[in-house]
Amino acid sequence: MPMRRALRGLIAAVLSLSAIACSAADKPASFEEGKQYKQVNEVQAPADKKRVQVAEFFWYGCPHCYAFDPSLRAWEKTKPADVDFVRYPNSLGHPQGLLHSRAFYTEQALGVFDTMHTALFDAIHKDGNPLISEAQIAALFQSKAGIDPDKFSGTFNGFVVDAEVRQAENLARSYGVFSVPTIIVGGKYMTGPAMTGGLDQTIATINFLVDKVRKERGIKK
Repeated sequence: MPMRRALRGLIAAVLSLSAIACSAADKPASFEEGKQYKQVNEVQAPADKKRVQVAEFFWYGCPHCYAFDPSLRAWEKTKPADVDFVRYPNSLGHPQGLLHSRAFYTEQALGVFDTMHTALFDAIHKDGNPLISEAQIAALFQSKAGIDPDKFSGTFNGFVVDAEVRQAENLARSYGVFSVPTIIVGGKYMTGPAMTGGLDQTIATINFLVDKVRKERGIKK
């Protein structure tokens, strides 16, 4: 009898510990300012207070941006209706980065983003083509999207693309973006894999920050 009681007690203790472990695992992730996210250097006023902008700062040459892109694209497909998602290229101060920023705005201007965004990432990180010259980028646009070299050059070196690249660089500086990928939510909060510790954690933090901005602005879902 004593042995049976002891066995029952042991089983009860194990079940109790299991319940505690499940509870801990099922707890929602906690988000703390200064750890998973922080406030940007210069907060940007929203164009529309009823909408929340989520902005990614990235560089095509960044392996972390390449790894994060599929997760971000999946999130984009399911983002809330009041959330606007935009991308900003960032050179990180490298001449090669500026070429890649021009490539990004060129693909947008020519209407071939869906084809060229992944193609540029793949060329660098999958195919080993560093895309360190305008000629290399032009060749990729022609082979992947059928863009004539002259048309590419006119857009790539045009005033509009130049202005957009400058604007993106200035915006990154005002926010205090010094690494990529970096996500800015609501023009106020900054996060990214380097802060959250992983890709899934970053998506969860983005969703948390969207809700936080909503609450701060008094936006009802």
